[in-house]
Amino acid sequence: MALSVYDASTTLTNIDQHLPQLLLFGGLALIFNFTYFGAAIYEGFRHKLYPMPVACTMLFIPHDLLYLLMAHKWFGEYHHWFPRLFWFGLIITNLQEMVFFYQTLKWGRKELLPEVSQRAYVLIMWIVLAATFIVWLSVKKVLADELWLFTFGWTVWFCVPFVIPLMLRRRSRAGQSSLMWLAYIGMAVSYWIAVWPLDAFFRSAEWLGLGAVIVVWALATLWVLRRLPANAKVAVPQAWYRVRAWTDSD
Repeated sequence: MALSVYDASTTLTNIDQHLPQLLLFGGLALIFNFTYFGAAIYEGFRHKLYPMPVACTMLFIPHDLLYLLMAHKWFGEYHHWFPRLFWFGLIITNLQEMVFFYQTLKWGRKELLPEVSQRAYVLIMWIVLAATFIVWLSVKKVLADELWLFTFGWTVWFCVPFVIPLMLRRRSRAGQSSLMWLAYIGMAVSYWIAVWPLDAFFRSAEWLGLGAVIVVWALATLWVLRRLPANAKVAVPQAWYRVRAWTDSD
């Protein structure tokens, strides 16, 4: 049995009735999203490390890719411009997420799995990505978030818990920037304003509480970032495991 979040038909009607607000703040949320991802990609290539926490990359790619693979639904079953516009926007975000994955494959091994070979590391990352896609399919099947409006907001939250530990482990702000986190906050605030009039769910205490948690956590991330040195040298942590089968050199 699917878990009901909001009524899709009513929500689409409300989208048309609140078009100026949705276009303004929804457009801002998308621009801030592109900026956040673009700035992260720049920092990754600049410091030659992965800027996006691996857990986030592994969720973002299946989330957006599944929406893109459902093009038949958005362009066939639905006769509304909104899910189609989101589809085109997610082409850009999914391509940016693929760059995050490339950066993780290229520069992540010494920080994440220093005891395995590069070949084994790449294989592990691909297996994890495939497994996450399967897990996401199962979660989406029981969540009646027909237009993906809840999960777009939920994935915004999913990123913040991993970033402060990443910076503290690196003992620097390498891979992060103030621009990234200002854009992140702008994305969250704009999205919450955009969906506010679409359904009672988006005015509920639970949804507004989630938005508040995102903004406060992102501000804390920005506070920590500005107090860490800019040194791009990443400290390789001591491995808490021992993998004997994959100790061949590159």
